[in-house]
Amino acid sequence: MHGCCCTYGVRLLVLLILAFHCGAAISTTRVDPQSPTFDIRIVNGQVIDGTGRARFRADVGIRGDTVAAVGDLSRATAKITIDARDQVVAPGFIDLLGHSESSVLVEPMLEGKVRQGVTTEVTGEGHSPGPLNDAMIAEANRTRPPGFPEITWHTLAEFMREVEKRGSAINFAFYIGAANPREIVIGTADRPPTPEELRRMEQIVDESMRAGAVGMSTALIYPPGRFASTDELIALARVVSKYGGSYWTHLRNEADNISAALGEAFRIGREAKVPVNIFHLKTGGKMRGHMPEVVAKIEAEQKRGLDVASNVYPYTATSTDLTSIVPAWALEGGYLPFVARIKDPATRAKVAAEMRVGDGSTILIRNLPQAPPDMNQFERRRLSDIATALNVAPAEAALRLFEASNSSPIAIYFGLLEDDLKAALKQPWVAVGSDSGAVVGVMREVGAHPRAYGTFPRILGHYVRDEHLFTLEEAVRKMTSLAASRAKLSDRGILRAGMRADVVVFDPKTIRDVSTYEDPHHYSVGISNVIVNGTAVLRDGNVTGALPGRVLRHH
Repeated sequence: MHGCCCTYGVRLLVLLILAFHCGAAISTTRVDPQSPTFDIRIVNGQVIDGTGRARFRADVGIRGDTVAAVGDLSRATAKITIDARDQVVAPGFIDLLGHSESSVLVEPMLEGKVRQGVTTEVTGEGHSPGPLNDAMIAEANRTRPPGFPEITWHTLAEFMREVEKRGSAINFAFYIGAANPREIVIGTADRPPTPEELRRMEQIVDESMRAGAVGMSTALIYPPGRFASTDELIALARVVSKYGGSYWTHLRNEADNISAALGEAFRIGREAKVPVNIFHLKTGGKMRGHMPEVVAKIEAEQKRGLDVASNVYPYTATSTDLTSIVPAWALEGGYLPFVARIKDPATRAKVAAEMRVGDGSTILIRNLPQAPPDMNQFERRRLSDIATALNVAPAEAALRLFEASNSSPIAIYFGLLEDDLKAALKQPWVAVGSDSGAVVGVMREVGAHPRAYGTFPRILGHYVRDEHLFTLEEAVRKMTSLAASRAKLSDRGILRAGMRADVVVFDPKTIRDVSTYEDPHHYSVGISNVIVNGTAVLRDGNVTGALPGRVLRHH
């Protein structure tokens, strides 16, 4: 009897050891068949949990808004079972630079984001949807597209509540744009704030951080952000630091003077004691082909102890206001004063001489806001073609587009190198930000950058499957746990028990982007199911109409 017990004990010990090591290898959770029913059970999938570790075979059980179990759930029951055979099950993707703050008020389903697997968007680059004063509200309402709701809120907290009231398919978190307090206090003037004005700006940032902003953002090539000094930004960032927030920036220069622009961002981070995040890292102008030097500068700063990282979108064309080619002095006071200013022949000639247009062949006009019919024909055409049609120089063609529009035209700029993009994208500290909102309503009638529809699938399809730039596990990590850590979203970004149930199911063999520059309005393919806070918003390829998204406040 003693010998038999010993043999049994050894066998039991061996089984326990084997079970321990198998469990450690795949981190699964075996569920008792008598355990409570799951709301959703995802079976037969390959789990990529977002940490970067190798994929493993497991089921996922969701109860309420939480991942309840990851493991062998074959004996469990559920209200809904999703068969993920031959598919990957991953945490929902986090877009660190979306612009859907207006889109969500028009079509809260945000289908273009959902079909990319995006379950959380962080937004508010440079300018945020709040806080606003009466003058800013009046200008925004003057230029809002047909079908977009009238702006009635003033603070960022009020806007957050507006999103919650209307509902959303995905989660939102917000930056406080540094341009907002500047414009509220001193308007669009190109001058430094007085000490008293700076104190008021700091109070506005403080209020927005207390409302739950994840950090402060700047867009330093656009007015009035471009008028802010480094010292002003350090003062505002110190307020952000008190709340454990971070600094996010569209650098003051992304081309010839990018080294100085990086130096400014690093200085703000060091002196304000905040983490630094660089939006859509790129190198243009004379710095094309020099991305490895930029990467080296960032990594040198990391070694000195600064917490600095970046995000990118996987395209070699940028998109922004056409006014970005206009000299700063001409834009003081806003868009309408600029258009009035160029009526003067001498001023017009000076602006034309200083605009960065080249021959116009690298600029594609996306949208001419509320332009007359005879000018609308120039949407989705190159500036060089427009100049030929008007029989004028490209700079003069741009000036005529300004005069025809009630706010800045939007353009796509071709000028980046694929090798630079790859060099940035493969860095372990580079996450993903689409730099685009979901296309909704009348926006579908004009041009769009394909990143609005294809950012995340393009990385998973083109750069992982086709180009083998990095592994699928690394791509998912960039889109999930890395992004969550940068935005300080502690309960999302990893697929494991206890985390919020934001989940995406996709086919790694078929996922791809479909949208192009010339024909942009096409959803990506290959994603079958998207779950947000435990509720399906995409089920077997069909949108459900559910709006389980939340506003994620940083505290």
